[in-house]
Amino acid sequence: MKFYPINLDIENKSCVVIGGGQVALRKIRGLLVAGAIVKVIAPEICAGVEELFQRGEIFLIRENFSPELLSDEIILIAATDNPAINQAAARVAQEKKILVNVVEGADGNFTVPSKILRGELLLTISTGANSPAFSKFLRQMLEAELGENFATGLELIARKRQEVKKILPNHTARKIFWQQVLTQEVWKFLKSGQLNELEAKINYALESFGFESQDSPY
Repeated sequence: MKFYPINLDIENKSCVVIGGGQVALRKIRGLLVAGAIVKVIAPEICAGVEELFQRGEIFLIRENFSPELLSDEIILIAATDNPAINQAAARVAQEKKILVNVVEGADGNFTVPSKILRGELLLTISTGANSPAFSKFLRQMLEAELGENFATGLELIARKRQEVKKILPNHTARKIFWQQVLTQEVWKFLKSGQLNELEAKINYALESFGFESQDSPY
């Protein structure tokens, strides 16, 4: 199956999870990390969901799913252990133009890929629903490569990006600059946590690039 990749901004957006078990809990936590306003619909919930409710992190409706319980949500995740309920919720949600993910089912219109999160750095892995186990395997392999230094490195590069934009206002020049800077050596700096060396490399490259580009039309 071919998917269209997208990173969706759901901060302060309403989302709903149908179900209150451990699978639903994982989905709820993922939505909360992304800043969503989460409503849970389930007659029974696990201790983890109860804890989130008691802390005021989610809204909870302790009822079986029914169409009138949906309102202005942009995402619905059907995560009960009852396929019929999941299918019914998915059908209603799609009629309301709500994005739908169905756990262990093909009734939704989007999937939630395996992901690696390092600060603002987000990598997702999808196998087109062919093998969730293979997605998990790839995630575990990449997690070993991408430590927390990559999050700090991204913060550093984001700061330097603003500086580069001031010195090199032309888009083409900036593109060439970053192509020259982001090499295998940078990967080694990130893996080993040598962020001072990374910053020094960027500074030196910017000084050299600026000097070399004085007579450039860019």
